[in-house]
Amino acid sequence: MRTEPPTKYTVAFFDGQNLFQHAKAAFGHFHPNYDPRALASAVCKSKGWQLTQVRFYTGIPTRTRDRRWHDY
Repeated sequence: MRTEPPTKYTVAFFDGQNLFQHAKAAFGHFHPNYDPRALASAVCKSKGWQLTQVRFYTGIPTRTRDRRWHDY
């Protein structure tokens, strides 16, 4: 039977569109005003894990489809 390692290293992955849509629904924000590093750090700290990386992925609309978000 395996034992748990004393230090658990963590990589956090965020889907930017998913995070934005859920923050918008939960808090009514219409501008991305979240901090993925702070969120990952808080979760890892509460679990006693060591955060090693934060990866943030999101799509970028074409300039002709939505110039505001393309340039953001």
